[in-house]
Amino acid sequence: MKVKASPAPKVSTPRAAKKKASAPVATESARDAKGRKKLSTMATHAAVSVIASHQGPPKEAAKHPLLARFGEKLGLGLGVIVTEALALAPKWNKPVLDARGKPVASVPGAERIGQHEILARHQEVVGPKVTALVEKMAPGAIHDLLAGFGKGATAAPGASYRLEAAISDMFHK
Repeated sequence: MKVKASPAPKVSTPRAAKKKASAPVATESARDAKGRKKLSTMATHAAVSVIASHQGPPKEAAKHPLLARFGEKLGLGLGVIVTEALALAPKWNKPVLDARGKPVASVPGAERIGQHEILARHQEVVGPKVTALVEKMAPGAIHDLLAGFGKGATAAPGASYRLEAAISDMFHK
């Protein structure tokens, strides 16, 4: 069944708003054309700057957003558990140092909080690897689930650091 589009409804406006006091009709059309051209130029420049600043191919939105969010929460939860379990391994409890041998102020995902050192276990390790592997997969439900998992696993070490710092501050005040 074809539906015929109805004409746009007419809106009544006061007579003073319809006419400019002393502007002829030809001038109004020219002004409108200049305005449209100016708006078009501004929009083109804005689009070009956005395209130029974009890095890499556009990311597709998840076709299965519930699976993506579930994967993200699962990755975050398991990532925090693994990060905390790494507290038992001496290798992962060493502070992250800069080139001069001083503790770093930040790592991807975590900014230093007070006197709490950023340890090796607070660095993003597994999450970025999972995300890189998922980018090679074909789109679909498993892709979206694992992409969310990688995102959560990437965020987990920083979240674990902030959690440890908050708990430590709460008990040592």
